[in-house]
Amino acid sequence: MIRIGIIGTGNRGIAGYGLYILKEKNDIAQIVAVSDPDKKRLKTAQLALKIPSNCAFTDTKKLLDMENLDAVIITSPDYTHKDIAVSAFKRNLDVLCEKPLALTVRDCDEILAAQKKSGRILCVGFVLRYNNFYRKMYEMINIEKKIGRVVMAGAMDSVSTGSQYFFHGWWRLRKNSGGLLVQKATHSVDILNWIVNSKPERVYGEGGLAVFGGKESNTKVCSKCSKKKNCLESIVNKKVSWDYGVANFTMEVEDKCVFAKEIDVYDHEILTIRYQNKARAFFVENQFTPDYKREFWFIGDKGRMYGIDPYIVSEKDRKKPYLEIVYRHTRKKEVIPVKLAPGGHGGGDPALIEDFLNCCISRKKPLADGEAGRESIAICAGGEKSIETGRIINIR
Repeated sequence: MIRIGIIGTGNRGIAGYGLYILKEKNDIAQIVAVSDPDKKRLKTAQLALKIPSNCAFTDTKKLLDMENLDAVIITSPDYTHKDIAVSAFKRNLDVLCEKPLALTVRDCDEILAAQKKSGRILCVGFVLRYNNFYRKMYEMINIEKKIGRVVMAGAMDSVSTGSQYFFHGWWRLRKNSGGLLVQKATHSVDILNWIVNSKPERVYGEGGLAVFGGKESNTKVCSKCSKKKNCLESIVNKKVSWDYGVANFTMEVEDKCVFAKEIDVYDHEILTIRYQNKARAFFVENQFTPDYKREFWFIGDKGRMYGIDPYIVSEKDRKKPYLEIVYRHTRKKEVIPVKLAPGGHGGGDPALIEDFLNCCISRKKPLADGEAGRESIAICAGGEKSIETGRIINIR
C-alpha cells in the first residue's frame, strides 16, 4: 500500500488526483494526509478525502515529517514547488509535482539534483502525454514516421476561460506563477518538445496585456463591486466549478478585479523556438479568445500533420479531436478521429496517476519525468524573459 500525502488542497489536489485515488486506486494507494495553510480548503479536502482531522495540517513540514509516508503529490501554488519537492526528496519520498515543476531553470536543476541524490521517483503533471490524442500524435510521427523528419512545428492554445482561471487570483502576479507561459503553456510546449524529440537551443517571444490589467484598485473584488451584475468578467458568488477528476467539483476562489493595476502576467504571447536537431517551432497562447482548444502542426519532409483537441469551439459546435495528415507529392489526405478515455484531461489525469503509482512500485522512470519538466520551463521562462527584454534567449 502506497501511503500518500497531498500538499495543496485546490482543484487539482482534490478533484484531479485525490478523489480518483480514493475511489479507483484504493487497492494499492491510500491518501493518508493533506496540508494547506487555508483552513477552509483544508477542511473541504479532509472531508472529501476521508482524512482524520489529526492528519490535516496547515504546516506542510508536519506532513513531510510523518512516519511511514511513501510519497507526496504537490498541488500547492507554483512558487512553492521547489522548496517542497527538495524537502520531500531529502526525506526519501517519491514525488508527483503538478506542472510547472518550478518557476526557473535553476530551481528545476535544484529539484533534479535532490532527486538524483535520493534515488526517488519524480513525475511531473504533464497529463497531456497520457491523453490518447497526444499519444497517437507521438506514435504516428516518431514511431510510424508518417511525415518523415520533422522540420517545422507549431502549437496554439486558445483559452476562453483565461479570466476565470488566471486573473482573479494569485496567478495574476508573475512572482507567484512565473507568468502564464510558465503556468499554462508548459503543457503544450512539453508536447512540442516530446514530439519534435529534441532539446531547445533558443527562444524569442512577443506578448503583452491587451484585455486584462488596467487602472482599478488592487483591493477591488467582484463580490463588493457595484458593476458586478453587468461585468462579464465577474465571479459573482466566488464559486468556480471544475470538470476534472471523477466528479464535478465546486470550490471558492479569489474574486479580485481582473482590471487591477498590479496584474503583470501577459494575456497573449507568441514564441519562436529552435531545437538542437534544427527543427523550428512556434507557440501562440491567448487568454481571451471565445474558443477553448489546442491545435498542433508538424511539417516533415514527407508530409504535414494537423491536430485539434477542441474542448469548446462554440456553443453550437462541439467537435471531437482528430488528426489530419497530408502527404507530399500525392496530396493524399488521411483524417484520423481519436477517441478519448474517460476522466479529466481526456483521460490524461487517471493515466498519469496510474503511471506514477506503477513507478512507485516498479521504480521505473515515468513518461513525464523531471527532465521533461525542466526543458519545458527552459522555453517558457526563457520566453517570458524574451518578451520582457526584447532579446533572443539562448537556452544552450
